[in-house]
Amino acid sequence: MHDDRLKPALTATWPPPAEELGLMRGADGLVLAELHGEIDLATAHQLRCWLDSLAALAAPAYLVDLRPVSFVDSTGLNLLLRLRRRVLEGGAAFAVLCSPGTRRLLRAHGTLEVLDPASTPAEAAVRLTKD
Repeated sequence: MHDDRLKPALTATWPPPAEELGLMRGADGLVLAELHGEIDLATAHQLRCWLDSLAALAAPAYLVDLRPVSFVDSTGLNLLLRLRRRVLEGGAAFAVLCSPGTRRLLRAHGTLEVLDPASTPAEAAVRLTKD
């Protein structure tokens, strides 16, 4: 089980102010990336670079929290799918945490089953620990 006491990681940055995203890494290696605002074509380049730096951490587990996100377009979904692929190819666990509104968006775009988002942090922790 992952430690609930996550400590800030100083290993990856993204230009927006701190309130726009959060990155935490637990003692067990869990990387929690909390995204805020809009994930779309306008933010895609910088976000892709930031997500690539997260994948380069080679952590054993990644959790992307989309609950604070206000908008995601197909470009943003592609970035999440790309991160998921890179993480899984590296042998790590991957989970997404999102709100009901984002879940509906994932269903409409046909990515709900692929990303299989959790609704609560506890549900996400279970998904990260299953074999």
